[in-house]
Amino acid sequence: MDLGQFKRAIAIDSNVFDDVLTLCLNAAESKVQNSIGTKYPDFYADNYLYDLAVIQLADHYFKNRSATTQKGEVPILYGVNEIILQLKPKYRIYAQKQEMSDENDS
Repeated sequence: MDLGQFKRAIAIDSNVFDDVLTLCLNAAESKVQNSIGTKYPDFYADNYLYDLAVIQLADHYFKNRSATTQKGEVPILYGVNEIILQLKPKYRIYAQKQEMSDENDS
């Protein structure tokens, strides 16, 4: 996902926060992919569940970027973890198909 898509998703039209938004977006992509699998990055292309998890998590990181808060602990969104749990078996199936394809090409 690029920065422009992310900014449209969270309704930000200013460039003031581009550096921190990019950081949050990259961190969210890393977190989600590391939770599911990184060997097959093509799995994430045009994957609406992955995009939604990244948007939700990056937005959460952006809005809760302070190390302290008046509200107490700010947990990661439940929806993100739920999406990750949905994507894990789909990633495993995708990986198996890729590995079988690689074996057939050899």
